[in-house]
Amino acid sequence: MLSFSAVFNVKSTKRALTHHIFSYKTLMTRLFILVAMLSASLSMTARDTVPPDTIVIPDYIQFPGDEGFEPAMAEIDATIPILGLPEIDVERMYRFVADQNPDFDRKIAEAFYEIGHDYGVRGDIALCQAILETGWFAFTGGTAVTPDQHNYCGLGVTKLGMKGHSFESIDEGVTAHIQHLYAYASKHPLPSGHKVIDPRFKMVKRGTASTWADLNYRWAMNDKYGQHIILLYNRMAAFRF
Repeated sequence: MLSFSAVFNVKSTKRALTHHIFSYKTLMTRLFILVAMLSASLSMTARDTVPPDTIVIPDYIQFPGDEGFEPAMAEIDATIPILGLPEIDVERMYRFVADQNPDFDRKIAEAFYEIGHDYGVRGDIALCQAILETGWFAFTGGTAVTPDQHNYCGLGVTKLGMKGHSFESIDEGVTAHIQHLYAYASKHPLPSGHKVIDPRFKMVKRGTASTWADLNYRWAMNDKYGQHIILLYNRMAAFRF
């Protein structure tokens, strides 16, 4: 028959053993989580060595009458090339935005159309990207960017509260936006006679995003970023005025 002391020692040993097993399991769990986080980080780095250009955006821009409507992002084809000529005219581009924001400056729509054409970038779709980044060019929703900065795509806004880059005019701000898209979509030099306006142009790994879907997790930390842009474009193409 075991003495009280022996029984106590056995119980103490079991408690100590249980404690060590629990500590080991806890350590292994934490190690597993750490490895998973590191793996995800390395995966993002392998995807693109340049940090995203903007912060996380809302899931999608809601239109009047859309309450309760969730667009099926998986059904939206965002593999449309970034490079190409516009398929929507300036009037429709302007009217589409002005319908949501009566203060929208028509010169912005004209700049996206014309400058996009100069670079061979889809300026009509780039305008939709700008809608997403600026909230219909109203610069609301908590952004620190202000209209006088002419920053229509959140360049340099890598966390909440940052104002990002500023540009002297509408044309300069739109040019920076179009050049940034051009840097992602093409490995060619800028068109003859054009100088670099985009302050992040050289940070881009050239030619890594040929379609709007390729901007997911690159331009913004959102896995449906390109789909949101094309959703707006589809709405613009179907817009009646």
